[in-house]
Amino acid sequence: MNTPNTPPPRDNLISHGTGASAAFDERLQAIGLRLRTAGDHPSATVERQLQLLDELAGIELGRFLLEHRGLDAYWTHRVVTHLPGGQTASPMERWLLEQAPSARATRERFGIFRSQLQALLRPGAVMASVPCGLMGELLLLEHGPDVRLIGIDLDQQALDGARKLAEEHGLTGSLTLRREDAWALTLKEEADVLASNGLNVYEPDDTRVVALYRTFFDALKPGGTLVTSFLTPPPVLSPESPWSMAEIDPEALAFQQLVFMRIIEAKWNAFRTHAQTRAQLEEAGFTDIRFIDDRARLFPTVVASKPA
Repeated sequence: MNTPNTPPPRDNLISHGTGASAAFDERLQAIGLRLRTAGDHPSATVERQLQLLDELAGIELGRFLLEHRGLDAYWTHRVVTHLPGGQTASPMERWLLEQAPSARATRERFGIFRSQLQALLRPGAVMASVPCGLMGELLLLEHGPDVRLIGIDLDQQALDGARKLAEEHGLTGSLTLRREDAWALTLKEEADVLASNGLNVYEPDDTRVVALYRTFFDALKPGGTLVTSFLTPPPVLSPESPWSMAEIDPEALAFQQLVFMRIIEAKWNAFRTHAQTRAQLEEAGFTDIRFIDDRARLFPTVVASKPA
């Protein structure tokens, strides 16, 4: 298991940053001031918004979201592996993990990823994950002989978490870890399969997303497969929204918009349609593109091939 001796700087993390820009109490005060200034929301008075802010600040997951406006490797892994009905710290944490439409779609997307990756796993295959996070989508598979796993992430804490999870599953001998920027991979035509989730949803620049897909294309062997995902736009933002509203609890959706958009101001808001994603992947060189939707069509999985 290898990690570079001279890691690159960490200031390019776009999902959650490397730490608070100010003391947490100051951050809370700033959010409270912003909410008071904005006034009542159609679904909640200022007093109710401040109550929700206090509830978020009272749990670890809520504090992380308020401080960073995104999820890191640890919390992403917690969300996707959480079993509904399991232990939670509070009603707010239970809602965040189980009832928020985005959390439900994220967990379903994780299951789809694992199913697709399991089907692609072959003896002697090289399977990469970028950014790898805790790498659950690969480390939790049923592994055959001589499979080589490569995890690449800019966040050292994510790499440390992936190493720990590999140790728990007896896979350290199969794992190589690299600390690199996803846009500057040194992986060149090495991977049979590359999995990537959770980076493009934080990147609003379409040109950079195409560039990201090109680095994935270059990392794959000819005939290799990319398994990735994207967030689709809600109906209020795009007439081309594919959301299946029959699969979404309207009260949960309204509450999610209040908590994530109004209070937290979450950074995972780079939405794209199926057509946009297909065009971006084709521009990067991929073919045989197919989509696998979650039931609500919030967080589709896309599988694409590099020509042999």
